[in-house]
Amino acid sequence: MKTRINLYVAKLRPVKEKLALATSLTIIASVACLIIAIVGGVYWLNYAELQHQQQLNATLVQEQQQLAKQAMILGEINNNHQLLKQIETVKQHIKNKKRILVALNDHLERDTGFTKLLLALAQVSDSNVWLTHITSEQGLLTLSGSARRSDDIPKWVNRLNQAELLKGHVFSGLELARDNDVVNFVLNNQSGDNVPQAAP
Repeated sequence: MKTRINLYVAKLRPVKEKLALATSLTIIASVACLIIAIVGGVYWLNYAELQHQQQLNATLVQEQQQLAKQAMILGEINNNHQLLKQIETVKQHIKNKKRILVALNDHLERDTGFTKLLLALAQVSDSNVWLTHITSEQGLLTLSGSARRSDDIPKWVNRLNQAELLKGHVFSGLELARDNDVVNFVLNNQSGDNVPQAAP
């Protein structure tokens, strides 16, 4: 028969220690605060990301609307054949003016006798009438150019006759020829007595 002998007396046995109520409440409160902070941080990050996404979407919508407006305007311009035709006419007008300007500058460098004549022509400048070529041979002055309408040419010739340098000078031999939307003309003077000649 076996006999069990307990060598530990009651006072030597381990005693369970109970946490104080205040310490327990402090730990619980700390854990709760930590959980709340984590949840709040996650919520704030999600809210910030949502706001950023909404701003990007609004910007994208605005850009799409602007693109649609520009595409609509471009489509209207492409479909407006009359406007495109006017633009081409203006481009050709500018091109002709540049070409005649280059020719005049080159001519002025070689012949200073036309300076007063060019100044007189500048005084009667008309947006509806433009010159493309000027020649003077042995007193015969020839002005070639174009106009938007045929009735613009006589008005321009009248102003040309009133210019101080060419006042009283008679122009004849007017030739007209229609070319699409413009009227081309060639104007000759009867006498070259009042036309400045090139310097010798």
